[in-house]
Amino acid sequence: MSAVSAPEPLVGQSSPTGGPDQTMRLCHDLRQYVAAGLLLSEPRAGQEAGQTRMTLIHQQFTAIAELLAAEFDRGQGTGAVNLSRLATECADVVRLTHRGRITVTRSKHVLVDGEQALLRRAVGNMLDNACRAAGPSGTVVVSVGLDADEAKVEVVDDGAGFGGIQSGTGHGLQVVAAAVRACRGRVEISSGPGVGTTVRLCVPALRHPVRPA
Repeated sequence: MSAVSAPEPLVGQSSPTGGPDQTMRLCHDLRQYVAAGLLLSEPRAGQEAGQTRMTLIHQQFTAIAELLAAEFDRGQGTGAVNLSRLATECADVVRLTHRGRITVTRSKHVLVDGEQALLRRAVGNMLDNACRAAGPSGTVVVSVGLDADEAKVEVVDDGAGFGGIQSGTGHGLQVVAAAVRACRGRVEISSGPGVGTTVRLCVPALRHPVRPA
């Protein structure tokens, strides 16, 4: 297992949260919500699940608004973030476009002090990478909990491991690195020569309530 604390950008390299490549990174993260919104808005027979679908549609566009607001008003969205709720919402989004199995195990309240939009992007990218690795017949397990003074979000897939699937753009890992740096945490990645990869986001747990993000 390797522990990765978010590196500082190299000279001449854009910051993960700003610079000329920011539009590409933002579009990279918005695509999952757009795809989910398109699927949810397709007409379907029966109305029993209508209210649930409307709730999910609202959730997608709320997330989009959150991402855009964070870019135009950076630093204003910092506060208490419930990682348990956030990870569950991210899993709900990914389930709409991923055919494989996604399970979430979580404590009720796992609070950290951070920027909700950035943490949502980080967890969403962790899930996106895991689902891509696991494929439509694979399984992704998400665990959220506390370990002493640390809050942890762990995403485990049963895919081919690092090097076993086609590489992506790298934008997702940059977002995860930015979230870790902003929260004074670290990322642990475990991927052996066999099947499966574990990615764990570890940040200081919040013990005293602050203004909600």
